[in-house]
Amino acid sequence: MKIVATGSAYRQLSFGRSLNKQEMQEAYNVAQQARNLMGFNEGNRLLIIPSDKIPQADKETLKEKLKSFFDAAKKLLGINVVEITGDTNEVIEGSVKSALEENSMRRIVNFNVPGNHDDLVSSVEKLAGEYDGLRIFTRDGNVDSQQIETIENIFKRIKGENFDPSMLIYEHGEKAYDWGEPNHINPIYNKRVIVTSSNNLNDNNGLWGSRSFVTDRMHAKQGEFIHGLRNAFDGGDFASQISEERQIREAEHLLTGELKLQDDELLHPARFAAAKRADVVSSQNFYKHFADIAPGLNLNIENFESIYQQALQEGYGDNYFDSLAKVMKSVGLDKTSPEVYESVCKYRNALYTAGAKTADELASVGAEELEASYKNTANVVLQGVEVRRKAIEEAAQKAAEEAAKKARELEMMANFEIEQREVLNAGQELRNNMTHFSGSFFERIINFTVRNKLKIAACAILAGLAVVAGTMYSYGKEIATKSKK
Repeated sequence: MKIVATGSAYRQLSFGRSLNKQEMQEAYNVAQQARNLMGFNEGNRLLIIPSDKIPQADKETLKEKLKSFFDAAKKLLGINVVEITGDTNEVIEGSVKSALEENSMRRIVNFNVPGNHDDLVSSVEKLAGEYDGLRIFTRDGNVDSQQIETIENIFKRIKGENFDPSMLIYEHGEKAYDWGEPNHINPIYNKRVIVTSSNNLNDNNGLWGSRSFVTDRMHAKQGEFIHGLRNAFDGGDFASQISEERQIREAEHLLTGELKLQDDELLHPARFAAAKRADVVSSQNFYKHFADIAPGLNLNIENFESIYQQALQEGYGDNYFDSLAKVMKSVGLDKTSPEVYESVCKYRNALYTAGAKTADELASVGAEELEASYKNTANVVLQGVEVRRKAIEEAAQKAAEEAAKKARELEMMANFEIEQREVLNAGQELRNNMTHFSGSFFERIINFTVRNKLKIAACAILAGLAVVAGTMYSYGKEIATKSKK
């Protein structure tokens, strides 16, 4: 497998259009079916949003903007849980809460465990009344089993039958594998949800931090971890990760072994980015950082639609349906559930279809054009080997058809050449067989004409044909020479 440098060929492709409201709902329903087939219907799918990406506005205006954004994030990116990081105010808090409720989504908040027991109880009671869950920082071993049980018991008491233990997640804050001893999880987190990350490179034999690393080496079961891309680590972010050759090389086992995405250009950074996202989606619980939806671009709540389309156009946008298609194919669901798989591909194709359009512009697009976009795979460069193989087969078929056409043309020219030689030979033979007469020159002409009038007529015709044939022969020979070349 070779490394392919970032080139202009991918940049020149015109990816991406929005989905209209009806399409977004249909796409969401299909994505849910796909997740159910994977066995992940109960999973939490978290989007982490910095507070500075939320616009300043009055409560009602902000609520409407957030409502629209959360709807898009839920249906296009598969999100059902949100975390707002950084400083907020009452307007933001109230608007976020209302917008999430209207989209049937939940919210968590990050939490540093205080050392004092009374402070812990009062803090958790307050947060349990306001939020659906916590992302709990446990770095430096500052959390013990008694504190964890205290947090869980308070949530059980306040939430009652709505208590969801998977909404309490524990983050170490260091490398993906570094929970207690390397490759092992501290027993106090047994049956609880920990944060892991597809953090690309680590210092443990160059392993990639993939989903299989968590399940096979850390022995965590699906549902006992929430997996995602770390937005910042080792002095870099996702945008820089996907352009570094050495880091990409470390992912080869994932690309070729687990996701079965095999072709000689798969390590192009755009394909690498798509593979990382597919690895994340192969987990029951996953998280995404807001900036990673459109890496390297200045994304915020208000410009989400246009910047997201730009990211798709550049080949690095987060196409959730591309991720779903990869995972489904890797576990054979494309064979066992072909209708759902084809529906997932349909919306993946739409998001990758040439010509970015906003939802407003789509209102005037006809049904036939929309239908054509579902079938168009011309710009789908991230789905793996099946597209590349199809392109090779189509190119080979086209080349064979062109070769057959040229062969037919050469055969026609060769046959034409033979026919014209036969005409010339017949004319020569006819002239040689004509009768000669004695007498005066004038009498000989008269007698010759009378006796050979039919032959003269035929000869005249043949002579005319010979002239035409000579011209066409020269032209045909020139064409034949060029065709052979």
